[in-house]
Amino acid sequence: MAIQIFVVLFVLLAVAMLVLRLVSEQTQSQIKVINEEAKKAEMSKIKAECDQACVNCDSPQAQVGFCLKLIQSSLFEAKGAMDFDGDGFANAYVEEQVGQYTGGLYGLCEDQIYCSQISPCKCGNRTLDMRNCFNVICDYWEKQGADIPMLMQKFFPAPTCDMSDEELQRHWIVNYQQLMSCGSA
Repeated sequence: MAIQIFVVLFVLLAVAMLVLRLVSEQTQSQIKVINEEAKKAEMSKIKAECDQACVNCDSPQAQVGFCLKLIQSSLFEAKGAMDFDGDGFANAYVEEQVGQYTGGLYGLCEDQIYCSQISPCKCGNRTLDMRNCFNVICDYWEKQGADIPMLMQKFFPAPTCDMSDEELQRHWIVNYQQLMSCGSA
């Protein structure tokens, strides 16, 4: 009789463990789906905010304002960075996962993302994407007689995310360095 009770309890324990495992897997799957949907909704909100910044882009000053607009997001940590790759840290260098949100622009640190990287602005016959923004900014600052290298360093600081030397060579700041020099290099 004791052996039968032991066998029944063992079978019940095995069934309970199986049920708990299934419930746990379903819960984790649902949490992942919910988090991804929240990220998509937040990215839609960010794109709408960037599109709103693009609405009045008829003046050079407004165009520069759009190009320098940093993204603010509820998905950003207190530090001001967004966890694009979902690793739980918002200080990483991201290439693969971020492309789906930035129209294919890779080589970003999660700590500083500009509207022009997420949502290009169609402004008359000019599209203000990250590449074209440097031309707009350079032209505007040159006309203002500004200290361009100092302003570039202030508004486009060196990346602070954790990355290898190889990754640094693929970061957008390195790739756009010539454009950021405003033709003086």
